[in-house]
Parts: sequence; structure tokens; C-alpha cells
Amino acid sequence: MVVASTVQKLRLRGRDDDLAAATTLLEQAAAAHGGTLLLTGPPGIGRTALLRAIAESAQATTATVLTVTGCQAESALPFAALHRLLAGHVLTYDHRPQADRLTTALSVLTALRTLTTQRDPTVPGPVAVLIDDAHAIDTASLDALAVAARRAGGERIALFFAVRDLPGAAGAATEATLSRLPRRRLRPLDPRDSRSALADLVPDLAGDVAGVLAARSGGNPRALAELAAALSGEQRRGEADPPETPPRDGHLHREYRTMLRTLPAATRHALVLAATQHAEAAPAACPAALLLAAGVHPDDLAPAERAELIQTDHGDIHFIPPLFAPVVYAEATLAERHAAHRRLAHLTRGLLSALHRAAVATGPDDTLAEALAATAPAAEPRPASRALHRAADLTTSPARAAGWTLSAARLAWRAGEPHRARLLLRTVLAAAVPPAMHAERELLLGEIELRTGAHADAHQTLLAAATRLPTPRALRALVLAGEALAASGRHNEYAEVAARATALRHQPTAEALTTPGRHNEHAEVAEVAARATAPRDQPAADASPGAELLFEYIAGMAAGYAGEPARAAAPLARVIALAVTGDEPAALVRAAWAGIVSGRDEDAHRLAVRAARLAEGVGDRATEPLAAEVAATAALALGDLDLAAATAAEGRRLAVATGQDAVADTCCGLLAVIAGMLGDGDGCRRWVRRCRARAGADIDGQARAMCVWAAGLIDVAEGRHADAAGRLWGVMRTAVGRGHLGVQVPAIPTLVEAVVRGGDHGPAGPVLAAYDLWAASTANPTWLALSARCHGLLAASDDEADRHFREALRLHLAGDSAFPGARTELLYGEELRRRRRPAAAREHLRNALAVFEQYDAGPWVRRAAAELRAAGDHVEPAATGPDLTAQQARIARLVAGGATNREIAAALFVSPRTVDHHLRNIFVRLGVRSRTELARVVSG
Repeated sequence: MVVASTVQKLRLRGRDDDLAAATTLLEQAAAAHGGTLLLTGPPGIGRTALLRAIAESAQATTATVLTVTGCQAESALPFAALHRLLAGHVLTYDHRPQADRLTTALSVLTALRTLTTQRDPTVPGPVAVLIDDAHAIDTASLDALAVAARRAGGERIALFFAVRDLPGAAGAATEATLSRLPRRRLRPLDPRDSRSALADLVPDLAGDVAGVLAARSGGNPRALAELAAALSGEQRRGEADPPETPPRDGHLHREYRTMLRTLPAATRHALVLAATQHAEAAPAACPAALLLAAGVHPDDLAPAERAELIQTDHGDIHFIPPLFAPVVYAEATLAERHAAHRRLAHLTRGLLSALHRAAVATGPDDTLAEALAATAPAAEPRPASRALHRAADLTTSPARAAGWTLSAARLAWRAGEPHRARLLLRTVLAAAVPPAMHAERELLLGEIELRTGAHADAHQTLLAAATRLPTPRALRALVLAGEALAASGRHNEYAEVAARATALRHQPTAEALTTPGRHNEHAEVAEVAARATAPRDQPAADASPGAELLFEYIAGMAAGYAGEPARAAAPLARVIALAVTGDEPAALVRAAWAGIVSGRDEDAHRLAVRAARLAEGVGDRATEPLAAEVAATAALALGDLDLAAATAAEGRRLAVATGQDAVADTCCGLLAVIAGMLGDGDGCRRWVRRCRARAGADIDGQARAMCVWAAGLIDVAEGRHADAAGRLWGVMRTAVGRGHLGVQVPAIPTLVEAVVRGGDHGPAGPVLAAYDLWAASTANPTWLALSARCHGLLAASDDEADRHFREALRLHLAGDSAFPGARTELLYGEELRRRRRPAAAREHLRNALAVFEQYDAGPWVRRAAAELRAAGDHVEPAATGPDLTAQQARIARLVAGGATNREIAAALFVSPRTVDHHLRNIFVRLGVRSRTELARVVSG
């Protein structure tokens, strides 16, 4: 049973930023700088629950809390809401009929001001006024409260209005009354928060069922609650398909039914056709041309558009309220639904036509099942998955049903639906299913577990699959098993994967899929399933370049994990060479990672970006987030922090949308590291909180290790070197052969700096030797520069330190690594100042300060400025607001004069990429979008 407190907890999932905004307003009111906040959103988005949480937060302080909820029955009674709001308080306000609007509003403001001293006249406290369903309160009360809200800036008063989206005149009137008030639109919960919310409601709910319901609800909390209420016991356990509509006696269903009944019959008929098309083509929109071909007149859609139930965009019809389309479909009679399917089957072609014909099938139909399966290969992954699933339901052959279901699961995974894919895989367990198909099932399940975060399970599942698959498929299973080991920080076990791959390499490349004694139909279906479920990047038995790439990838990674980066260079270079001529997204992603490991950062970024574009083009949503993660890592290695942050944020968005929690966590870790490098403590901690990797169990994994590194970077930026060293030693000193090398190695320069600045040079030498070995194998100027910087910090003499620091600065310039170079200049400048060489120190400190200002790296700006002052230089205050730094101003003037990026780079002795970075910051600071606008601003 769903109780009120549970619903409140449900709806507060994912509302941290909204609560923070409300808390800020309450704090401002306590300091006599009050104001207002208008909370808007569609029905069921959680406005009431948020107001309840705000009230609880206010009541925990010295605030007086007043609440009122709009009542439609009293909306025609002037001042009815104000009377209920102030009930119980001996307050007066002017509500005489002859009083003008301003007089009434000011008297309400005076009454609220009186309440600030109600609890303790000597210690005035804030007043929090919470108006829920403000669209339903009477006009006189809303008008008075809105005017008072606009004048609450210097008061100890915070007003919160919650307003539901309303179509037509009613919405326009409310909007006009509440115009010019600060507002915050409540957004749908993201899939992760939606799944957590469902776990609050139904603790024993299968995780994959929660994932499917989260997608169907569109992130609407009320829709989540009502779908959860509609679950049967079998559906909760994942043994039956989850419900597609909320219960008929639920609030949403009743509300939608009421809306439908107010529409003309012709509009309802048009909506049934659109909902029928949506039922088969979801999430694709229904083309308006299709409805017109079915006999719908354009005017028939107008009432639904005015009610904001549908929206027509570029000729496509979209349903707006969550779950409205399935409710429209469910409310139609069986005869109406069948008539709609038959009509649409006649008007559509290929897969959609077959799906509509299947929807009216009354029993098994092998001919129709074959037709559905035949149309799937030419379709996008999501509708193709639906077609194969329906074909499995219609066929009379259990083996074919299993093969098509397995194919449907693979396509659901590629379409970004891992939870639906795993629910489908649960049905591919029958005794009649041939062993080869069970192995294919394990391969797919292991891949999904890897991307969703169950790394230990993925490793075991994939190794088991590899023992029963033919060579090309076994090789893929081993690659994924190795990636699961690396993701969980168990690189010491990678040698086993490499040994098994080596054994495969010397076997024939073609093996039979049949098992002796099995029926021929089983062998046929197993072969069909293997072919249908294999993603486009998989090598067939005769595709030796694809298999060679995977063999070389395993060999190169194994050498790297064994601490022999020089031996890894050749096979990883071979991986890149094999991938660049192909168009397989997953192969390009692995080649990009090979580029990062071997120090070929530009190649890595180019390959990852190409992989993301190709994956998007073929609808491979399973690969898109991973490609974005690798592209962000490459951008970070290149030193382009802005590009890295933007790409990681996009990768996180894609990963969350497709249920890939492990990828989402890694992107959070990347964003935390970028914020840590810039000294942005608040930003760093925010991304660490969003990373859901477990602090204890996942410390050896990539995401959690990155969060620890990020925290160490903040410690260094804020001068807590001992704390930074302690954190980073925790990442380095894991069990033998454990930990994530992708974090351990690049974090070494941070550790060396923390140890040296903490006054203890001794422990840094051995760990720096490991970094030197890797940096030397890459020949990457940036990594070699960081190695030289570390040796400069550890130098035994001034001459030795000078030599290493100068070499580091030369290499930074060669590698075009602006921010790491500025950090090196700062460290060298500090070292020179301590040696009483202020003139030499000032040159490096000025260079560092200029870069830190360009990146808005506050702690580093302050540290460099302080060092400059200590070195005897006069430091101008850092640029604020729209002002530009000296370097930015020079670039802006050159742009205004018509110079290209390459010409500017030559004039300033920097790279074109550095100019591009500065231009992005200039555009943001000046609020312009083009070089033309910039020239106008500079010349004006």
C-alpha cells in the first residue's frame, strides 16, 4: 500500500537542486533579504511534496510557516484563500470592496511583516508563505499575494507559489498575475532517480522492472506511483510484462478519462488512431500525414492541441502528458482498437504494417511471425526489437521463439533499454533452447552487467560464455571480461584473459555452432540467433581484421597491466591502425582507449568522436555513452578542460538515459577531476556526490578512484598537502595488483606534489619510477613534462631543479598543455622565490596567473597572486564580470581586426587550439555568439 509519507519520499527523489534553491531563499529571508519563488510543472511532477519539504525545513528554524492550497470550489469567492491562509492569526488586512489592488496587497504585506516578530519580538524570524495550486485560488487573493511577493525583497518574508501547467485562458490569466516573479520549473526525474523512487515504493521490486517503469513514466513521480500500484506479484518479480497504463481507479487514469470525455467525438477518434500508432511505433511520433490519410480532418486535432494534450511539430504528433497515449488506447473499445490497427496496417508498410496486423491476431500464426522477423533487419533497433518479441509470441516453435527473443533482447540493449533487454533474457532459459544460444545469452547479459556496474558478475558471466562460444564470439567475450576486470581494478587477473585469448588465436577461426546429437532446427536457430544478436562491430568467422584487432587489444592491455608499457606500444598501435579504416563504433572506442593508454591523445579523441557519430547514426545507443566517456578522457589528457567537461556531461546524460550506471559514474568522476584541477571545491564535491559507486566496495574501481583523486586535487589547491597525500596513498596502496591503473598512473604527479609540499620526499621516488616508465613509453610531451616537473620537485640541488623545471616548461609548450604548464610555472616560481630569486620568479608567476585567470581557477589565481606579491610585484585585482584578462583583450582586438585563429596564434606565440579555448571564454564573458558580434562589441 502506498502511504502519504512514502509518496512524499518518492517525489523528493532528484530534487536536491530545487530544495537548495528554496533553502537559499529561506536563508535570505532570515537576513531580511526575502523574495519569492514560483514552482511550475505539469500534473504529478511533485510540487506539493516539494512544498511540504520546504515547510518542514522552515519549521526546523525560527520561521513562521503559513500554508494554503487552492480550492476550485472557492475560486469565485474574493479573498477566500487569504482568509484560510491567515486563519489562526490575529491579523488585519484591507479587503474592503472599495480598496484598490495596491492598498490590499500592501496591507497583506504589513500583516505578514507583523508575523516576523510573533515568536519572539526581540529576535525577528522569517515568515515562509507556501501557496499550493495557486492557479486554483481566487483572483483577489492571488493578485494581492503576487503584488506583495514583488515587494518582499527587503523583508523577512519568503513566498513560494506552486502552479500547475494549464492550457488556454486559465493558464494565461495565472501567468499574467504571477509575471516577473522568479521561477523554477520542476523537471522530470532522471531514470536513476526514478528507479530509486520505485524502490522506495516497492522494496521487493525487481530492478529491471523498475527500469522499464521508469522509462514508461517519463520521470513523472505520480505516474511512477500509479504504475507501481498497478503491479501484480508476477510483474513485481519480473515474471510478466510490467503494466503500460496506470490503474483505472488511479488519479491519472481518471483525470485523463475526464479530459477525453470533454473532447468532440471526432477528436477522440483521431486520438485513438494516434495512440494506436504510438503503441506500435513508440517512442517515434505519429506522422500527421498518416492520420490525414486515415480520414482525419486537421480541425479534428485542434481541440486536443488547445488542451495541450498533443503537440504537432514538423508534421509529427506528440502526446504531452505522461502515459496519456496508453490511457487513450486502453479507453477505446476492443472494436475501435482493432479497426484502428487494420486501418493503419493498410496505410503503413514493412515492419509497422506487420506489427499492426500482429496486434489483431487471435492466436499463433507462423506466417505472420516469419513476416515480422523478416522485416526486423531493416528497421531501427527499438522497433525491430518489438517486432522480434512479437514474432516470438506468435510462433509455434519454442526454439524459434527463444532465438527471436534473444535477438529482441540484443536490439533492446542497442536501443538503450538494458532493463527491458534483461527481462527478455529471463525467458531464454527453457530446456529446449540449445547450448549455443545459452552461451549467446550469457554474452549479452555479461555485456549489460559490465555497462550497468555489476563488474564482478559480468566477469564471471563472460568467462563462462567464452568456454561455450565459437572462436570469434569467445574472443568478444574475453575482451569484455577483461574490461570488467579493469573497471573493477582487478588488473592482476588480466593475465588469465590474455592467456585464454592466446590459446584461441592458435585455433581455427571457424567452429561449428552445432552440438552433436542436437536437432537440426536447434542448430539453425542458434546460428540465426548468433547472427541476429551480433552487433555490427563483431568479426564473423572470416573477418580476420576484426578478430586481429581484438587479439592485439588484449595483448597490448595485458602488457600495460603487467607493468611493461614499452611492450604494450606495438600491439596498441596495431589496434589503432586496424580501426581507422573501419566504421565499427565499438572497435573505434577500443582503438581510442588504446590511444589514451599509449599517449596518442589526439588520435584517441578523433577516434572516440568518430565512434560516437557512427553509433548515433545507426541508432546504437548502447555505444554512444561509452564513446563520449572515452572522448572526454582523451580531451582531458589533451589539456582541453572545457571540451572534456562538456563531453563528460553529455556522456553522463546519455549513460543515465540508457541505464548504464557504470558509465554515468565514470563521467561523474571525470567531471569531479576536472573541477578538482581547477580548484572548484563546490563543483568537485557536487560531482562526487552524484557518483554512486560505493565508497568501500568500489574503491579499486575507476569511478570511485577518480573521486578520491579529485578530492586530493582540491586538497592540494587549498594547501592541505598532508590530507591529499593520505587520500592518494589510499588509491595507490591497494592490494597487490589491484586498483585502477587509469587513475593510479595519472594521479602520481599530484601525489608527488602533495608529498614534497608536505615535507617528506622519501616515499615519492619509487612511485615516480612507475610514472616515468609509462611516460617514456608514450613519448607524449605533456606526460614527459609532468615527469620532469616531479623530478624538479624532488631534486637534490638547485641546479638539478632548474634543469628539470626548464625541461618541463619546454615539453609543456611542445604538448600545448596550457593549464598543466601554468601549474608547473607556479611551482617553479614558488621554488625560485624561496631561493631569493624574485625577478626570475615573477616571470613564471605572471604566466601562471594569466592562465589561471583565463580558466577562472579561483584558488590558483589567489595563490599565484599571493606569490607574486611576495616576490615584490604589484598585482591588479582579478578581472570580474564581463571584463577580459589582458591576453583575452588582445585576442578580442585581433579578432575584431579580422585575424584568423592561426594568425592570432602566430602573433601571440601560442597554438591555434589555445586561441580557440580563449575565444570560448571571451564569448561567454561578453555574452556574444559569433566573431561578428565580438567585433561589434570591441569596436563599440
